[in-house]
Amino acid sequence: MSPLLLSTLLSTFLSVAGTEPAPPPHTDLVGNARWIVKHSNVSVVATQSEFLPGYPFAQTKDVADGVYGQKHSTGVPYIYSSPLAQLAHDFMANPKVTFAYSAHFTHYCKDKGIDNDSPTCGKVMLSGEIEKVSDPDEVAWAKEGMFSRHPQTKYWPHDFYFFKLNILNIFTLDYFGGPTRHLNITEYLDYKPN
Repeated sequence: MSPLLLSTLLSTFLSVAGTEPAPPPHTDLVGNARWIVKHSNVSVVATQSEFLPGYPFAQTKDVADGVYGQKHSTGVPYIYSSPLAQLAHDFMANPKVTFAYSAHFTHYCKDKGIDNDSPTCGKVMLSGEIEKVSDPDEVAWAKEGMFSRHPQTKYWPHDFYFFKLNILNIFTLDYFGGPTRHLNITEYLDYKPN
């Protein structure tokens, strides 16, 4: 069996089996934000609607931040989309978007019996500008993560493209006792998980 096939099968099994490691302590806000983004397979992506001017538009999207069962990640969400999709129309007209994540998108909150709306089920909102990925090495990274987490996507039509978020703001909430907090983007991007 080829290493790539073995890696894909293992990653798919891990994502289905719900064996992601426990998140960092709630006091590690940056670590928790990176953990949620790394271990989520979906996000809600919000744009300014071109179809309904003046209204926001949000849609769940498959996301990837590296291969599911591997330690390496960047903290940057990647999506795979057709230029015909409503979201693509929106962010081509206005690239400002927000990716909303919940630890409920992982297996953690469900396995612990924590409701999605509880502050102890962490939330992360990454806001910034989305751009098409064109660097060949980065496209390869995006393919590896997306196709291992979402195997059906590799069979989608060839007019689909990878997009990534250039993060300009990070909000997070992962415990009781206060409002959502802004995170330092450099600390977030430079974070190295244990």
